[in-house]
Amino acid sequence: MSNTAFSDTPIPHVPAEAPLRVNALRILGTNATRNSFLNSVTSNVFNADTTEQVLKRVQDIAAQLQKHDIFDEIKIYLDTNHDIADTVDVTLHLKEKDKGLFETKVNVGNNQAELNGGVGLRNIFGGAESVSANFAFGNRTKASVEGAIETPFRGNANTKIGVFVNGSIRDHSQINAYKESAKATGVRLKGWTQYGEHEVAYAVTHRDVLALPTATAGVRSQSGTNEKSSVFHSFVRDQRDDSVLPTKGHYLGVFQELAGLGGRGDTNYLKHELNASYHQSLIDSKSKDDAKFVLSTSFRAGLFSTMLDAPKGSDGPKISDRFYVGGPTSVRGFKMGGIRETEEPVGGEGYWAAGASLIASVPGLTHLPVKAHAFANAGSIVSSTKGVSIGDTIKALSEAPRTSAGFGLIFHHSIARIELNYCIPLKYSSTDLPEPKFQFGFGLNFL
Repeated sequence: MSNTAFSDTPIPHVPAEAPLRVNALRILGTNATRNSFLNSVTSNVFNADTTEQVLKRVQDIAAQLQKHDIFDEIKIYLDTNHDIADTVDVTLHLKEKDKGLFETKVNVGNNQAELNGGVGLRNIFGGAESVSANFAFGNRTKASVEGAIETPFRGNANTKIGVFVNGSIRDHSQINAYKESAKATGVRLKGWTQYGEHEVAYAVTHRDVLALPTATAGVRSQSGTNEKSSVFHSFVRDQRDDSVLPTKGHYLGVFQELAGLGGRGDTNYLKHELNASYHQSLIDSKSKDDAKFVLSTSFRAGLFSTMLDAPKGSDGPKISDRFYVGGPTSVRGFKMGGIRETEEPVGGEGYWAAGASLIASVPGLTHLPVKAHAFANAGSIVSSTKGVSIGDTIKALSEAPRTSAGFGLIFHHSIARIELNYCIPLKYSSTDLPEPKFQFGFGLNFL
């Protein structure tokens, strides 16, 4: 055991239940990190009283230090204490990261691509605090910038609290003819558990909607400035083996937003949204180059409801808050936002969408990042849920679902998935915008 670098393997010839305690803990290699912060991370190791518990607590320390993202190297050694029976001394050799950071990357979303960059300082007060400034430019997000300060809550890397300010200019003309500029200030709390990631935030957002010359009357009626005061919660559990083209696992995202709390702001609503997917290999071979069939299924749903104590004069969801269904990453075979209940492209207050895809390798092209797939999609939307019971909303959503099917090629990369599909709208209404032709889409989350 003497002077041995810590690993996940148990100590040889020592039963897990054998008595063992930590006598002393030394930390070497730190200059910028506060001792009080390190003590809050490591103090729990002294509560262990068996070999198994000591190893588990040491593993937890290593994981916490790694997640704080302020150290380049973390080495932990256990040394037998020959003066006190059944005890060890723990030594942490740490190498701190540079305080400054700069990064650029390309983000791909729902048929949009963005160039992201950021500068910041880490560990600014010695307790894993960080300050950052991030920017983004893209085909739909014309400009976006955010400044944020975050700190671990009581030294716990799995809970972070922070404040932020941001601003953006977004072009929504792919669906409806308007642009929106927004400025927000708020606080947020992030938490990670074994079940997934939570985020709770409160923000006050000032928005300015500018209708373009080609806008319809419904879009023009939404023009002007408005203020939103909202509390937002999200929970994400991602157990997929790959975020771009998974072959197994599941994804679950649950999102809620409460706007107009306390009578503040110009809009008042309660918003719920669910996004789930499941992926399973049907034929899995020993060689990754052999053909493999993967069944991917997904389901999305969302609903708005108006709070009973909504103040007089407050409106429901604005045009950029509402749901939109249809497009290359949604119900294929329709234009973006092309499934709608009315002629006006102003979205809806309730929707559902579901899809299933059978994905397979292309014979002779298994060495290339390309797959073939066949798909079937369905979905529906209602323009308003105000004054309508949940039961009646569900009935309306189930009465006339739009459906489509097709086939195509999937090109996958570490940052994005690109699809070229031939789509066949099977069922649609007179207010919809079907696209019975080849359709091109790129992003991460496809229906």
